[in-house]
Amino acid sequence: MAQTDLRVVKTLKQIDRALLECLADTPFEKITVEQLCRAALINRSTFYKYYTSKYDLMERYLQRALDGFRRQVDVAFVNASPSHIHDVVYQKNFENVLRFLYKHQKEYTLLWSIPLEESVFSRMIDIVHDAILETLCSHPQEVRFQVSPYADLYARLFASDMMTLVRWWMKYKDTVTARDVQDLMRNNMKQGTFRTFRELMQP
Repeated sequence: MAQTDLRVVKTLKQIDRALLECLADTPFEKITVEQLCRAALINRSTFYKYYTSKYDLMERYLQRALDGFRRQVDVAFVNASPSHIHDVVYQKNFENVLRFLYKHQKEYTLLWSIPLEESVFSRMIDIVHDAILETLCSHPQEVRFQVSPYADLYARLFASDMMTLVRWWMKYKDTVTARDVQDLMRNNMKQGTFRTFRELMQP
């Protein structure tokens, strides 16, 4: 039974890899099941054993990718006071997300770049937004956020800023380190975006 399970896991991973390989070269609408099977080194009957169509595969793959990201998102750092933003506990929250995204950068940057009915990047912003809003509203000192329209705005701005910073990092990862990104996020929280970038842009 264990061997069968391992074979299933291996086959599903092959199909996932085949999907990414095909997406890198071909718009999803033009990808065929036959093409996916060739790339995965499986036959059609094996493919249909797990998925009803390429659309079923894509939907479930995207859900797994988003769920994987959601499990990594820990935004407890949004409750840090300016005097505690440098604390290790808050740095680790963001560091863990960066480490996960760096490990899966090819997968996520590809998903961000391909035209889909709904933007994967936007959905990831929504995940961070929802996590921030939940964190703010569950904090004992921030009960007022539960009835404040500004909570949603803050969560949206923070989530967009965080994900935009990550996307920028992926683009310049050869010259910008994860530590640089952590410092940017920390300084943005501590002193604000305008002051942070004025300091960076000074000769």
